[in-house]
Amino acid sequence: MLLAAALLTIAWPVSVSAEEPAPEEAPPEPERNRNRDRNADRISILEEEIEQMKLNRATKEYKSYAGLGPAASGVYFVDEGLSWGGYGEIKFRDYRSDVKADEADVHRFILYAGYKFNDWIVLNTEIEYEHAGFVSTSVRECDDAACTSGSNTSFNEAEVFVEFAYLDFKFAPWFQVAAGLQLVPMGITNYMHEPTTFYSVERPQTESTIIPSTWRDIGVIVHGEPLEGLVRYKLGILTGMKGSGFSDSSWIRGGRTKGSEVKSEDLAYVASLDVFPLAGLMVGGSYYYGGSGQDEIQQVDFMSRLDFDNLGITDPILKADVQREFRAGRQERARFHIAEGHVRYQTGPFHFQGLFARGWMDENTARAINANTGKNVGVVVEGGYIELGYDLLSFFDTNHRLMALIRNEYVNTQKETVRRYAGGQEDLQDTIASNSGGLFEVASNKNVGVISTSKAGAELYGVQGTADRSLDRRIITYGLAYFPHPNVAIKADYESWDSKTNLTADIEEKNGSNNKIDRFNLAVTFIF
Repeated sequence: MLLAAALLTIAWPVSVSAEEPAPEEAPPEPERNRNRDRNADRISILEEEIEQMKLNRATKEYKSYAGLGPAASGVYFVDEGLSWGGYGEIKFRDYRSDVKADEADVHRFILYAGYKFNDWIVLNTEIEYEHAGFVSTSVRECDDAACTSGSNTSFNEAEVFVEFAYLDFKFAPWFQVAAGLQLVPMGITNYMHEPTTFYSVERPQTESTIIPSTWRDIGVIVHGEPLEGLVRYKLGILTGMKGSGFSDSSWIRGGRTKGSEVKSEDLAYVASLDVFPLAGLMVGGSYYYGGSGQDEIQQVDFMSRLDFDNLGITDPILKADVQREFRAGRQERARFHIAEGHVRYQTGPFHFQGLFARGWMDENTARAINANTGKNVGVVVEGGYIELGYDLLSFFDTNHRLMALIRNEYVNTQKETVRRYAGGQEDLQDTIASNSGGLFEVASNKNVGVISTSKAGAELYGVQGTADRSLDRRIITYGLAYFPHPNVAIKADYESWDSKTNLTADIEEKNGSNNKIDRFNLAVTFIF
């Protein structure tokens, strides 16, 4: 308005010097009244639209879409355009032992950014900040050797990752296609992992090791609800994991590629199904089958003992070519399986959740991975839990909640392992190799995928490669989660840990990695 007035002032002398037209007659009174009424109507409409925008913003609804957390689902419920959200977890842990140092950590701060192009194309992304920073540094003095050998110090690395970034095309409620970096649809927590959606400080151990949440890969997932609100399915083809990162204590967790320059020689396939027969009840399961060799792992069998120096090939270039071609044809695909079933029931103040997961690979695959990693990776692993929760404030007239939780959990990442028995196939192959005139080598345990433990008394006479019983874990969690607002939770819990080992080396006073040390946890968490 000020700019218009200034322009009129500048133009006024010019208009005066020109020949002035005859002044226009003012419109009659009825027309002026109609103009005022029209302007008043326009202003009233604008005021109503602004108030509606404020109301929509104030009453934003947080609910799940396709199994995602409520904050991650936000973009699906906007009419069009940009959507923001996020969550955070700040934690303190008190180990009930002098052999492990207590910890405080800004564990996660997450930002969601989504864009709804129209009513059938959605972009959804998540940027994850872990351990409060960009630079990978240790929070305590700890070198690689000490950290990997079960030192009494910890090693937290700051991380920034794209946790997911995908386009979702909704052709129909029963047929959607999502492409990009996305969460693997297994279990409950991998999709629904926002901290206000579960009541303990930490996620269940089963869904951190057997199902290594947060687990994501690049690929295509077809999903939908054939019976809307009653049945939900997901079918996916994804990049495979990295078997050279598997370990004894956390199984496949170290093999997550996180969408970063992923080798894709071996792919994976996943299927999940959830049904909702009653209000508040979900029953479902999922299955994963995938390769993890990525041309980095060689097969382990008798032919892997072949000694190229004794083949009689004198030309070094020819020998190198023969050796390279031989190894190229012996890449281990390192395929493994995971199957799980789960149930969740939430009604009024009551909460129940349970899950059982089992993972397995054939023995030859485990041998190849063991020979590559030096870790005794489980041929069969298992884990499961049941948990109960109840809102203690449900007896009072309040919108606040105080959830009491108890969870009983079992996790074993070495239920079955590759073993070597006296007089077994390895001894027979050694005998053949020693009488082959140098054509085949007598192999060490590691080279045939048998990893012995250094713990005294852990292995029976004549048996090598037995499971570490400290990896057969039992965890009982007791806790409280206070919700002063639906999107804010303050949590406290106590985890009682035990394992099946009774070795002298695993006495709590001597060993900080025996899975027998209890812990007390605190957390402040939020979503937005």
